[in-house]
Amino acid sequence: MEQQEYGRYCLAMGGEEFMPEEDEQVEADHLYGFFQWFMPTGAGVERVFEPIPEGRRFLDRIRPIYTMLNPEDFAGEYVPGYFNGGNEEVSEEKLRGLGEALIRGLKDLFSMVTEDDEAADIAKEALQDLNSVKKVVVLPPGEIGTLEQRAMQGTDEEDSDAVYEALGELLSSRSDYDEAIEILSEAYYSIACDYWVAYYLQWPRYQGLQEAENCLYPYFELYRYGYNLHWTQTKLFIGKR
Repeated sequence: MEQQEYGRYCLAMGGEEFMPEEDEQVEADHLYGFFQWFMPTGAGVERVFEPIPEGRRFLDRIRPIYTMLNPEDFAGEYVPGYFNGGNEEVSEEKLRGLGEALIRGLKDLFSMVTEDDEAADIAKEALQDLNSVKKVVVLPPGEIGTLEQRAMQGTDEEDSDAVYEALGELLSSRSDYDEAIEILSEAYYSIACDYWVAYYLQWPRYQGLQEAENCLYPYFELYRYGYNLHWTQTKLFIGKR
């Protein structure tokens, strides 16, 4: 199924009101919030991936985002617009362990990039930055927001976006933008308005990187527990806003 046909197939699940005109091009933006249609249980989401090669792998990745939802949040007039985590208790030790596992997984990912690869330079820089991270710090609730505010203001020279940028560039170089599932890119992003969550859920599409398919699993787990990350040149901070 080619991309436009697949886009219409997905939009049809919402009924006539979501269908574009016959001569209108389906854009990824048309599917922003698409996976929210299946809240809270995920019933019917399996149909989304039936036309996709290796669709079962995408389905297995996305099912946990529905199990993290609290059905009681959907009993009233107003329901959540995003998949918000934080319904489970988790120890500081486990949080720190997930942060350390994330660093190891990202190192393994960037180590896969060969010297003759177009992404070799960004992979080398990412590895250098990850090797500089010596400590994982779990913050009290609310403190990570202060760090994020400082980052936006550019007042902390230790702040670093290098790993974020390198991961985005690497995965972009391993993507086929003409394949059918690309039309769901905004749908994936809108799950949490978080690129790394979207990357994790779309991982089966990244060519040549399947050996590292679980490198972002610790990040996804932190998201499910309701935690955010903040990177500096020497530390990885974990906390709730």
